[in-house]
Amino acid sequence: MAAEAGAELSGMEFSTAYSLSPAWNSTRTLPYPSARFFDAAGAELDVPPPLSGHLHQDALARAMLAGPVYADLRDAPAVLKNVLRRIQPASPTPFERRGIALFEDRFEVKLFAEGTIRGTGGLRVVDQHCQTTVPGLFAAGDTATRELVAGATSGGGAQNSAWALTSGLAAGAGAAARAKRGGRRADSRAHAAGTVGLRPTASVHRGDDSAAIATVQAHTLPYDRVLWRHKAGLDSARHALDVLWRNLAAHRRAEGLEQVGARETAALVASARWCTAAALAREESRGMHVRIDAPALSPDGARRLLVGGLEQLWTRVDSSSGAGGGAGTETGTATEHVRAPAQPAQTAA
Repeated sequence: MAAEAGAELSGMEFSTAYSLSPAWNSTRTLPYPSARFFDAAGAELDVPPPLSGHLHQDALARAMLAGPVYADLRDAPAVLKNVLRRIQPASPTPFERRGIALFEDRFEVKLFAEGTIRGTGGLRVVDQHCQTTVPGLFAAGDTATRELVAGATSGGGAQNSAWALTSGLAAGAGAAARAKRGGRRADSRAHAAGTVGLRPTASVHRGDDSAAIATVQAHTLPYDRVLWRHKAGLDSARHALDVLWRNLAAHRRAEGLEQVGARETAALVASARWCTAAALAREESRGMHVRIDAPALSPDGARRLLVGGLEQLWTRVDSSSGAGGGAGTETGTATEHVRAPAQPAQTAA
């Protein structure tokens, strides 16, 4: 993980992205803008249109907590019915396998959590080449924050795809230029940075990755913990995740191919902790981040919020962002959990 080398992250509170899909398969969301929704008894549900943003997901999630929700796509425009297979061939397939006519039959739907993938947060980039706060370490795609193109909302498929391509080109060019400037250093000593899952600090226990993953999912997937955040729930998640992290750091060590799963688990727990810390620090509701105990925008909230650390997490307002600088709907809060490390010198993003 880049954070083990000292990299900072940004926008991790904007990790509450969900995608509407058939209940049995996560797919693309293009077919649903004209959908009508019904409960199990066949009564139509009052669901605001997708362009209403959080209100749309809020209504769907509340209905899904009460029981199954079914979508009816018969009102979809004819042009979509004609071109869907050509522009998104993967969308009709799950329905065909079940013998469901996508634009004729009602079918059960679900909101699938997509976290920081369709969300926004990731490694902080500090220059036009997507370099992170670790000199020589460049980030691209979902690894990097997308606040610079998406602000406090989801990048979605279009923006995220464009960002993946352009950031990849920028990061590749930056890395190549740096390598040319610095020359080859094959004789330099390399120092291993990886810790959790590889180098425990106490007695070795094999551990149960599935149990760790289940704990993370319990705090990062349910609608009533993520779509409607509040301090009590976030504090509970922070405590559970901190305990889990300490146990992994102290005891988990994997060998051979098992190291892949162990490191994936460590990364999952670390990401959940950063998202939770950032959500606690942003004491307002902005974009996809909704605090039901702080429903209004904060007057000084249009600034990016940085987060980092492993054993002890920290949060800090990015002093280079703010109203009038960068994307107007980006992040920020004046709250700090612990004293943050000094901000490194950098080129303004």
